[in-house]
Amino acid sequence: MHYVPNGSLRSIKDWQQIVTEWAVSKGFSWVKEDVDTMLLRIHSEVGEASEAIRDNDVEGFAEELADIFIRLVNLCEVWGINLEDEVIKKHNKNLNRSHLHGRKNK
Repeated sequence: MHYVPNGSLRSIKDWQQIVTEWAVSKGFSWVKEDVDTMLLRIHSEVGEASEAIRDNDVEGFAEELADIFIRLVNLCEVWGINLEDEVIKKHNKNLNRSHLHGRKNK
């Protein structure tokens, strides 16, 4: 397991591996069939982030956003998805979208 110093730069793929290694060491040996539970845990973290920002708790909000990221990269690692590659593909696709795409009458 890796200690990651504050301010050190890692790729998203690195984070997928670091987080999953940590999760396994703590007894969370997720498999693809656990996808529903993993998604619900992400949803739970989103709810906690929403609650923190409603309470004007910026520090708590930031921590919950980190939890969302941690759970997301773990899910991607379990599923064999390179999230960094997917973000790049999606960003490049979005470059061709119209202004405020998907919104009607705005």
